[in-house]
Amino acid sequence: MGVLQRFERRLEGLVEGAFARAFGGWVEPVEVAAALTREAEAKKAIVAAGRVLVPNAYTVELGRSDAERLKEYDAPLRKELAGMVAESAQEQGWSFVGPVEVTFEEVDGLATGAFRVRSAVVAGAVAVRPAAPQLAGRSEPEAATAPAYLSEGGRTIALAQSTVLGRGTEADVQLPDTGVSRRHAELRQVDGHVELHDLASTNGTRVNGQRVTAVTLHDGDRILVGSTELVFRAGH
Repeated sequence: MGVLQRFERRLEGLVEGAFARAFGGWVEPVEVAAALTREAEAKKAIVAAGRVLVPNAYTVELGRSDAERLKEYDAPLRKELAGMVAESAQEQGWSFVGPVEVTFEEVDGLATGAFRVRSAVVAGAVAVRPAAPQLAGRSEPEAATAPAYLSEGGRTIALAQSTVLGRGTEADVQLPDTGVSRRHAELRQVDGHVELHDLASTNGTRVNGQRVTAVTLHDGDRILVGSTELVFRAGH
């Protein structure tokens, strides 16, 4: 039985068929579930050591009629959808940087039965990774190399192949700092190391106190963008 079929089976017993009655002719939960898995697939990125990172925060945009219809089932349905995404990722061997969350948002201009999905990578205190597969014939599991990441204000930010820091919504990692440009700096994983490139930011980027335009990072380097300091970690 596939992930979507198991999801439907859980919904059937969740409120004794109320979901089926509520969604007849409207947005169907299984359609949303399928869209979430497609979104994860589309946004996946390979990070260090071949680990595949996918978004962990998903927003389902709904028209007014569907949003009103969903209110009664908001919490349990969001929980089931998040669990379905996590289950699908585990089967695929994908990783998250924080807990999976699904939210609903009412937007103007969407007809009844129509919806959109958007996603983001939102770091939590602990990265969420699928269980390592067991290899036949091995008495002990092989140690995996942890991906490169940034540490900032108690949170951990895993790095994709390309990670843009900035204040704007188009940045991969959004920093609510008025001294940070909309697209301030980019971290690129190249041939086993990580490079930092300033993206012609207004206030510049500093590494260990020195203003830089492009530099190869080393474990423990301190990056300053605006008034926000981030510490680079090379997976230790």
